[in-house]
Amino acid sequence: MRINTPKTKREGIIEAAGALFILHGYANVNMDQISKHACVSKQTIYSHFKSKKNLFTSAISNKCNELELAIEKISPDLDCQEYIIRVCEHLTSLLSDPDSIKIYRVCITEAKHSDIGELFWHAGPEKIRFHLIKYLEEQNKLGILAIDNIEDACTQLVSMINGQAQFQPLLNIQNHKSATDMKNYAASCGNVFYTAYAAKCAARVVVT
Repeated sequence: MRINTPKTKREGIIEAAGALFILHGYANVNMDQISKHACVSKQTIYSHFKSKKNLFTSAISNKCNELELAIEKISPDLDCQEYIIRVCEHLTSLLSDPDSIKIYRVCITEAKHSDIGELFWHAGPEKIRFHLIKYLEEQNKLGILAIDNIEDACTQLVSMINGQAQFQPLLNIQNHKSATDMKNYAASCGNVFYTAYAAKCAARVVVT
């Protein structure tokens, strides 16, 4: 797969490397292959990236951004319960996305030999937690939610989603649930979370 008219050489290198890493894995890709697919010389690659590891980090970070891994694009003006449901729907879709599964597999494999696992954590999952924790803190201050341990609450919410949607595809097991089933499950997770942590006013169930 060749890269079509990237904005800069650096972007072209990152796109080419990302595609190759996801397709073949970190260990099976070399700079010669990346050079060929990015249509640049190895010298050009090294002028932008000090090492293959440095390039891999940039490529994975770029893929995470392409997948909109962070949740800041969800409108904070939504009703709290609706916002949480949208977060759950976004995560369900994200975790079952084929490219997300491929990225995760590559990082798990490489994590045995380097700190790539930690780099992936910072580029992806940590971003989700940062924005979600920030939002939950704001809702706590407004008296809409009553959460004693926000970090634990964040983990609970993500863990409800990070189950069948990702685990079965990781094991090459086909998920037979329809898109509607997955969306309904995400909404139910959001409702359960909100009901557990809603303050003062009675929780309501949002049907999507």
